Amino acid sequence: MGKPQIAVRIPPSLMEKLNSYVEKTGSSKTEVIVGALAHYLGCAEAIPFGERMAEVERRLAVLEAEKRGS
Repeated sequence: MGKPQIAVRIPPSLMEKLNSYVEKTGSSKTEVIVGALAHYLGCAEAIPFGERMAEVERRLAVLEAEKRGS
């Protein structure tokens, strides 16, 4: 059985920020939302280690790219 799914409605401004973030980082919307929810609920350790490391690597790549662009 796959992972459970939910559907939510979010304000257009938040959707724009989400779209911008995933475009900039290469993350998926699901990864960003699951990570944010886990962080908000104080259970970030529930996210598999590989996914957490992939997020750290993506964030580092964004920072490095921003630094090169400055």
